[in-house]
This record gives sequence, structure tokens and C-alpha cells, in this order.
Amino acid sequence: MLLLKHPKTGQSLEINEFWLRDHCRCGECLNLDTNQRRYDLLDLPADVKSLEVKCEGIRLQVQWSDGHQSSYDLDFIFDSQLERLISRRSKSTNLTPWNRCIILQNERHLRFSLPQLVSSDEVVRSLVESLVRYGIVFIDDVPPTPNMTELALRRVFPLMKTFFGEMWTFSDKPDHADTAYTKLYLGSHTDNTYFCDAAGLQALHCIEHSGSGGENFFVDGLHVVHELKRRFPSAYDVLCRIQVPGEYVEKGEHHRHTAPIIRMDPLTGEFVQLRLNVYDRAVFDTIPQPQMAEFYDSLRKLLQIVRDEEQQWSLKLCPGSIVLFDNWRVLHGRQAYTGSRTMSGSYVQRTDFLSKARVLGIIE
Repeated sequence: MLLLKHPKTGQSLEINEFWLRDHCRCGECLNLDTNQRRYDLLDLPADVKSLEVKCEGIRLQVQWSDGHQSSYDLDFIFDSQLERLISRRSKSTNLTPWNRCIILQNERHLRFSLPQLVSSDEVVRSLVESLVRYGIVFIDDVPPTPNMTELALRRVFPLMKTFFGEMWTFSDKPDHADTAYTKLYLGSHTDNTYFCDAAGLQALHCIEHSGSGGENFFVDGLHVVHELKRRFPSAYDVLCRIQVPGEYVEKGEHHRHTAPIIRMDPLTGEFVQLRLNVYDRAVFDTIPQPQMAEFYDSLRKLLQIVRDEEQQWSLKLCPGSIVLFDNWRVLHGRQAYTGSRTMSGSYVQRTDFLSKARVLGIIE
């Protein structure tokens, strides 16, 4: 271990020498065009040691036993430690948990018109920023056609291709083995619990509806998880730990994935994902029977909070407005409906959503 002291802050840090050698940023060790390493880890001697260490201002010069010489920026070394990572992530999340009352007070921050979105990169940035903060936004003034829905979405994100397609249009025709393709009530849920990597965002656009009912409702999973942890900490722990299988089966398709209902960042303990869909739950075979009572009691507590009226933001999706929401955070559902109702929609991969937010400087 090397003991380093920052000349400006006076902070001390013990550094593993192999880590330091592995993080040489010179052009021999790092492709400066691609920002990728040039070597395999096994190319470094396991017992590599520093032979000479000099500190010149904020530059650290090291002569290594393998003959290599490195020059480091001390700020880079100190900023690349776990404590700094946790601090940066905690400060950069900037999320606003909401219930119905809170989101109605902030609805003005969620609305963006398509003409402004098309003509202004700053409006695109504002939309992504609101999507990160609240988990839900609306694109208004969109002609109610699948093509215009696609145009509006592609202005901000690439679309995710699944067995539903990149863009999909659905009604009550049984095109897929999914309750969404009916006129029935749909309780609050997240999509794709049966995928290894559930869609990060989901978009919905009501193209037409000639009947009654069909109001959509949205629930902030971030707020719900906070409430569960506050009211029932033992139930929260169970749902962070127990693996719950989801499954989707139709002709030519069989998707299955198992993961906890609540996923937290293992470094910061912050919320990452709520994976909740009572329709897609597979046969529950991941814990022994003596643990079932505790699991079901915990899940019921979560569902009761989700169904609290104060958590539910209900609104009628009308032709001309796309709702775009974080499928890892915001649950959605709808009332039963009558008449003819056609919806257009799409998914966006989580990695593409987060990449866009990082490029725009919204998250780290």
C-alpha cells in the first residue's frame, strides 16, 4: 500500500499498488481515442511494485518494477475512490418522490409540446431532466397517429425492439396473451418483469377512444418504497431480498426472469427499481414453504400502499398527448372501458435513457 497526501486538501489516502498500476492513464496503457485499456490484466506482473515515487505539485510520478513509468493527476486518484463515488451518486440523483398531491402541484414541469421539442435542444434537455426527477412527462400537440408518436419519441430516444415490435398499437383484440389487450381493469404495475432487463421507459399515446372509462392512473414507486420502508421496515427487507419469478408465455415466446420486487443500489442504498406485476407472476417456487407467510404479508403491505387513493394520480389520456414514464419507477394502470379504444406505444431501453441523461449532464 502507498500512503498519499493531497497537497491542497491535506487528505490522506492509502492506495493499493496494483490498483494504481492498473489505472495508469498514459497512451501506452490507455487508448486515448477510445478511452479503453490497451492491455489484459494478466499482462501486469502480480507482484508489481513501485520502485520510486515522487510528488510534484498535484502530479504523482511512479517508477514501476515492470519498467513502466506513470504520471498521475492526484485529483483523479482521490476522486476515483468508493467514498467519492457514493457522495457523487447521492448528490446527483436529485429525484422528487411524489403522491397525487405533490405531482399535481408540479404538473407544469411535466408538459412539453412537440413543436418546441422538435425545434429546441434545450427543451429536449428539460424533458429528460423532468423525466429523471419525476419519472413521468407528457409530449403534447402530437397528431394522433402511430407515425407521429414514433417521430416524437425518436426526437429524444432510440426505441427498444421486443417481440411486440419497436412501435406497437393495441386495442381489445387478443393479438398477444396480455391483459392489456382487453377492456378489463388493469391494476398498477410495471411492465416486463419477465425480461432479464425490463424496459427503462414506456410511452403510451391514446389514438382514439369512442366509449367511456379507460382512465389511466400512475403511482410513484419511489414514494411507495419510501413509505414501505418507513412504515414496515421488515416487509421492505423481505421484498429487497426474496427472488420473485415473472413469466410470459404465448405461441413462439416464453420469457422468464427472477429478481427481487425492490432493487436498491448496493453502494448507496438508494432506490433503483420496483419490479411489480401481479399479472405476470410465475409459479412462486423460489423460497421454502415456511417463509411463504412472511413474503405474502410483506407483498400485501406493499400493494396496500400502492392502492392508497393518495398515491394514485388518475387522468384521461387523450389523443394528442403522449405519456412517457420510467418503467423502473412509475407504476401504471387503467380503468375498464367500453367502446373502441386504440393505443400506440413503445419502450426505451434503460441504458439508452441513462446514457442520454449523462450526455446532457443531468446525472453522473
